[in-house]
Amino acid sequence: SSNNTLNNNIDNYNSNYGISLDSSSNNTLTNNSANSNSQYGILLWYSSNNTLTKNIANYNSNFGITLSSSGNNTLTNNSANSNSQYGIFLWYSSNNTLSQNTANNNTQNGIYLYQASYYNTLTRNTANNNSQNGIILVSSSNNTVLQNFIYKNNNYSIMIDGTSNNNTI
Repeated sequence: SSNNTLNNNIDNYNSNYGISLDSSSNNTLTNNSANSNSQYGILLWYSSNNTLTKNIANYNSNFGITLSSSGNNTLTNNSANSNSQYGIFLWYSSNNTLSQNTANNNTQNGIYLYQASYYNTLTRNTANNNSQNGIILVSSSNNTVLQNFIYKNNNYSIMIDGTSNNNTI
């Protein structure tokens, strides 16, 4: 699907995902609530050129917001707090921009770039009080991580692991 607008929806307590975009492009998601779902709050799967603004994805059983094999998306002013694993998770996802999002109080990591997530830009995000790390990069290179607010995480504020190279922190 393409060129859809999802505004002011409440997608809570679902057996899988609150909102899922599969092979979708040029969609706009604004002011949606995707809380307490048994998998992910918001999932972008093989999706590109989408804009997510002011969405709330809290208290989900796995991840708040997930981008999987998705590129050229913009996430701004979203909340991904108190999820059972990660707040925001990028997996095989490149050329995305994450700005002014919050990923606090997650059971594992606040913002996690994993496995071939390249050329992403993370600026002015907040990742506090996560049980493991604020921001973690694993096998993800050429990312820019600047001016983020990261404190009181149990392990590290920023962790770079695996074969992550040429990142600007």
